[in-house]
Amino acid sequence: DENGSSYHGAHAEHAEWLGHWVQTRFDEEVFDRLLTAQGVPFPLRHLMKTFVGERVVSVDEDGNVVVMSKKIGFDLIKKMWSKLIVGGEPSKMEVLGYCVEASVAWEEGGAMLVISTVTSSKGGLFGSAWSVTTRAEHHLVDGELVCSADSGDGAYRAWFTRQPEPHRAFG
Repeated sequence: DENGSSYHGAHAEHAEWLGHWVQTRFDEEVFDRLLTAQGVPFPLRHLMKTFVGERVVSVDEDGNVVVMSKKIGFDLIKKMWSKLIVGGEPSKMEVLGYCVEASVAWEEGGAMLVISTVTSSKGGLFGSAWSVTTRAEHHLVDGELVCSADSGDGAYRAWFTRQPEPHRAFG
């Protein structure tokens, strides 16, 4: 198709999700207030606010819908990606000393739901251990992927635009 993907099979109703999506904007002030309320230290808040999110939605050789998300970190050296299979087992990863466990599923009505729990290390550099779970609903709205994330302390949104060229390599 025009997005560089050919898609046939059991998940054809989700074909419009396929592609490489790059964040174009987000509710920055709301995001900063939420991170501050959660006790995230300024240096990490600053890094998180300058991060440009990316999602790549594809189909693997087994016909599973796969969501690759760029990890926060050192983009200038090498992009690092997390991989979730829609409806698959949760994924666990370490990012900048924080443990992240995430899963993704389709919701009734066609939204993509990502549930992630971030846990800090005990007695870490910036204070005591903490954990926060975020529910992020992804919807397609007017050609954009809109992510509405709610951590219980409040919600913010981020908008992603599909890139015209197909995403070919990770790294």
